Amino acid sequence: MSIFDRLFRIGKAEANAAVDKLEDPAKMADQILRELRANYQQAITGEAEIKALALQHRASELQNRNAADDWERKANELLDRVESKQLDEAKGNELAMKAAEAHQNALVQAEQFAKMAEKEEAAVAVMDAKIKQIKEQISETESRAQLISSRAKTAEVTEKINKTLSNVDTDGLMATLNRMDQKATAAEFRSAAYAQIEDSTMSSEQEINKVLGSNSASNALEAIKAKRTKLLN
Repeated sequence: MSIFDRLFRIGKAEANAAVDKLEDPAKMADQILRELRANYQQAITGEAEIKALALQHRASELQNRNAADDWERKANELLDRVESKQLDEAKGNELAMKAAEAHQNALVQAEQFAKMAEKEEAAVAVMDAKIKQIKEQISETESRAQLISSRAKTAEVTEKINKTLSNVDTDGLMATLNRMDQKATAAEFRSAAYAQIEDSTMSSEQEINKVLGSNSASNALEAIKAKRTKLLN
């Protein structure tokens, strides 16, 4: 394999990978649905045009057949007049010949229009089948596009959540929380210890004053209560 073939294959592989990366499932499904609907509209328009031509050619066929019948009637009338001596034989035969030629030409035209109409009607029949198929494909694509969009959205959200969770160190977070709990407990123990140390380092005078201070507060409360009782009596 030449170097150019290898480079071509590498470039092709990279291009395909880039295209795959750019393709969004939901957007591509919507694009396919839009294209199917556009094809359906084009098919409907084309079918309508062919149907119109078929109807026009059938009308032309009928017109020429009626004309052929009219020319045949006229030829017979001319021959009748020739036979009944109402018209000169030479002149009558000449006119009857012209009427017969017009009759034949009208029949030929009618057959031509009939053949064209038959081809167009056959084409319409084929288009009807294809249009029905496209319509069924549109219905199926609508359902699948909705499903693909939902699946793609779910996958996108799930991927983001899983990616976020994969970057979270839950064990480390819980270990840190446990350390903070231990630090808070140690701080509480230190606070209680300092309180005990404060009581043990008080001098005798401080301890006495502390006790008497609480008693004097109690005596003050009793004095207020006695005064209230005296006022009420």
